[in-house]
Amino acid sequence: VVSAVSRRAALLGLGGAGLAALAVGLPSRVSAHGDHQMTTAQFAPTSDDDPESVVEAYIAAANAGDLEEILALYDDDAFHIHLPSADGSAGVCVGKEQFRMWYEQSLAHGERVELEDGTLAVDGNQASFVVRLTSEPWSKLGVEALEAHSEVVVVDGRIMTHVVLLTPESVRTLQAARDAT
Repeated sequence: VVSAVSRRAALLGLGGAGLAALAVGLPSRVSAHGDHQMTTAQFAPTSDDDPESVVEAYIAAANAGDLEEILALYDDDAFHIHLPSADGSAGVCVGKEQFRMWYEQSLAHGERVELEDGTLAVDGNQASFVVRLTSEPWSKLGVEALEAHSEVVVVDGRIMTHVVLLTPESVRTLQAARDAT
């Protein structure tokens, strides 16, 4: 079932304050309470954490257009941050319901993810890597691909945090293509 609600509309509730809420909310979540999952996410990887395998599975699921497999890779309470978002939405998703709307639109746009060779670096339960992102709407603007720096934190075999930051050059490329239309 494809939702008729766009990412922009779905995430409008977070608006510009979404990052502020996220920034304010995280310190309270990463507190002295060692039993909180966010504390575990940042400081204590478990034996089930294998970021390299999770990243590979994510890329395979995204490129196969397998929404359910993508969602299965995320923790129920995970954060996904994509800045700046290519469609102008807030770019912040919390939880699988918002992820579903985000990825339904991404898959409908034919978005694909390519891991840049030699960029995957793993440190405990965290991974950093560079990807090239393609999308049918961007192709229509004459943009072949955008480059982004990505980071994931994996807890109990699931993504707890996923941050995607378009490079400054990619932001300029996308903006120039939009301005030309």
